[in-house]
Amino acid sequence: MEVEGSSKKMIATQEEMVENRVPIPYRDQCAHLLIPLNKCRQAEFYLPWKCEIERHSYEKCEYELVMERMLQMQKIREEEAKLKQAGKQGGSIPLIPKTANA
Repeated sequence: MEVEGSSKKMIATQEEMVENRVPIPYRDQCAHLLIPLNKCRQAEFYLPWKCEIERHSYEKCEYELVMERMLQMQKIREEEAKLKQAGKQGGSIPLIPKTANA
């Protein structure tokens, strides 16, 4: 399954996420890493020094998604600024008509 606007693909299916009780807000392109992380956490009684490898891989995936969204938003803002700048130059009404200078 491809998510629009993202370079990462969904690896975990909806059925897998429902079966492993992944909360809806966490069902993104990194859910396939959250499933084994949550299993490890439950097996290790949520000890913070356990499951470090799984947690690191999940957090790295989430960080990459955030950075990708930030770059996309920056491109959108730059495009809007260009359009706004082009609109100011060409479509503005001059204060002094050109016929007044003749």
